[in-house]
Amino acid sequence: MSNWKPAANRTLGTGIGLVLLTVVSSGVSNFVNFRAVQGTNVDAWLAVRNAIVVLLLVPLALLVGRGTRRPRTRSEWGQLVAVGLVGGAIPFLLYFHGFQLAASEGGAASASLGYRSLFLIATVLGVLVLRERVPRRFLLASGLLMIGNVLLLAFTGPIWTDGTGYVMLATALWAGEYAMSKRLLRDLPASTVTLGRMGFGAAFLLAYLGLSGQASSIAGFSGTDWMSLCFSALLLFVFVSTWYAGLRTVDLSLASSLLVLAFPITWVLGVLMAKTAFTVEQGVGAAIVAAGAALLLGVAARGGLRNGLSRWIRRWALRAG
Repeated sequence: MSNWKPAANRTLGTGIGLVLLTVVSSGVSNFVNFRAVQGTNVDAWLAVRNAIVVLLLVPLALLVGRGTRRPRTRSEWGQLVAVGLVGGAIPFLLYFHGFQLAASEGGAASASLGYRSLFLIATVLGVLVLRERVPRRFLLASGLLMIGNVLLLAFTGPIWTDGTGYVMLATALWAGEYAMSKRLLRDLPASTVTLGRMGFGAAFLLAYLGLSGQASSIAGFSGTDWMSLCFSALLLFVFVSTWYAGLRTVDLSLASSLLVLAFPITWVLGVLMAKTAFTVEQGVGAAIVAAGAALLLGVAARGGLRNGLSRWIRRWALRAG
């Protein structure tokens, strides 16, 4: 069983660093995306955006994946196709449509909280499917993360709506896909898994767009739509590139828990750029989420990052002397 203490401490530190880059891109994306899709065909927007990400990933996969093992068996190819469908296609449609529906029903806050529970589902799958072991302090950290996110949200509408159900289903699918990808990453390079997830996912989305007769709506995109779409594609490219590279060496339970830090980033951007009002409770919530993430990093540091940092400090002191 994994217990957040890989033998290669330096590798663990690099993996967590990559996941933290994922957190930043996710926090910015959450702020950008729902403003970008306003007034556009969401299905067409998603299909084109994800296809652009694939075009960005191809040269990266060729460069990074040179000399590494590629899928060889039908089973591995089948798993990549499943990852593309379950992670790169269906949940994107459910997630965006769900949030739009929840917002129209006044339940955007509950839908957002449902998505923020992804780390809980992923942790359960990490323990049951991937045989990960989480320290006791993880329970305390999980409690802090959930309490902080509840305080960050303003619940003024219904607790449950149809849109919330769509978002919850998308969240569960993404958690399941992350567990599938984590297992695939034992044998395949991160660049291959990333390209498979986004490549097959984009193919499914484009096929759905054609079969549903929505492909013509792409011609209606304005210049502003294309600018926001390309910016969102760049953010998603950073997200998937860093996420799967980090997930290769970091346990799913820890990596998915750190993703919760993206929501305070989104909240801060909303306050600073959208000039939305905020309450003391929301400020406390952001601080509690940060405290929960710090506790997670502290657990990971025991026997891992702390030792690596100590060695770095000693080397620096010797050179300075």
